[in-house]
Amino acid sequence: MSPAKTAEPAFKGYTVQLGVFSNPTNALQLQEKLAQNGIKSHTETKLHVGPFQSKAEADQALAKIRSLGISAVVVPVR
Repeated sequence: MSPAKTAEPAFKGYTVQLGVFSNPTNALQLQEKLAQNGIKSHTETKLHVGPFQSKAEADQALAKIRSLGISAVVVPVR
């Protein structure tokens, strides 16, 4: 008997991540409920451009964004 094959995750492309920003505004009610129950949490707001089907397309967008003086990186879509 051969071992079961695990399915490869479907390719979802790439995005260009411009940053991750702390912004608890969108999750304050849930965050407060967690805090009342002794659970520490944090919030994040992410800004992405894309998705792109190829890394080359994402790299082109990255170059344009960097030409504006903005720091960014290409990341695979999860």
